[in-house]
Amino acid sequence: MASDILQQIISGVPSDFADPKADYLSVRKTMAPFHGHAVGEDVEQTIKAYGGVDCGVYHLQGFHDDDFIALYFHGGALVSCPLSDYHFYAEIICRQLNMRTVMPDYRLAPEDPYPAAHDDGLAVYAALLAQGVAAEKIIVVGESCGGGLAIGSLLAARDRGLPMPAAFISITGWFDLSVSEYPASRDPFLTPEWVQNRGRDYVGQQMPLDDPRISPCYAELSGLPPLYLQVGQYDTMAPSALRLAHSATLAGVSVILESWPSMIHGWHGLISAGVPEAEAAWRHIRRFTDRLRD
Repeated sequence: MASDILQQIISGVPSDFADPKADYLSVRKTMAPFHGHAVGEDVEQTIKAYGGVDCGVYHLQGFHDDDFIALYFHGGALVSCPLSDYHFYAEIICRQLNMRTVMPDYRLAPEDPYPAAHDDGLAVYAALLAQGVAAEKIIVVGESCGGGLAIGSLLAARDRGLPMPAAFISITGWFDLSVSEYPASRDPFLTPEWVQNRGRDYVGQQMPLDDPRISPCYAELSGLPPLYLQVGQYDTMAPSALRLAHSATLAGVSVILESWPSMIHGWHGLISAGVPEAEAAWRHIRRFTDRLRD
């Protein structure tokens, strides 16, 4: 059962938060209050271009720099938000993992449709390698729709013969824009139709939503790095992560999958509200990354 504080937060989510009839402009307006929080005074942040893509670069003052980088693909349903609105989540990652974090300001739909965001992700990863960052020092993190973008970018990197990073971490990632399966219990932040509409915002009518280029749980996954996937029991996108895990395992990829009871989509971001389940999830992730850094 979810903690009292998480239940209070869930009860406060508007019933029409994921209104299937909402267009992308409405989505941006709805999401805005959840983002844009100021970062702590102990967070150093700069903007740097990698592969022609502006990226936020973040680290804590006085952190121990062991050359590891978290390459973080933010969420926002493919249509939201600007980089400035996601500084707070990059802070969560650099603080919880004690790691330099790079967050691409990938292009958003529908103004920049597929493959713009995927191309940006590949460009940033390739640029990090070209600038001398060792692949085994990169941990790719994908949150929500950023999970699918990250895997898609890594598949493109694989196909170009680029070395794979140390690992990929999914924070309730989207891996099936067709949402072919979903839990019976409703997630307050997502509905299947809402996710499908955001997929259409990105690809228009140029391809089906289960195309493996945008829904990587249907892709051929051999050669990917180890995958560490966290999903919530009630998360609308949890079945897509289960399918990704199954396909990756069959392809010989190392997979750790954690399904958290009573959890919803994106509960990790509620750590700033003192949600104990979010704190626990980040502790699990930190243990995983610490093993990679030993």
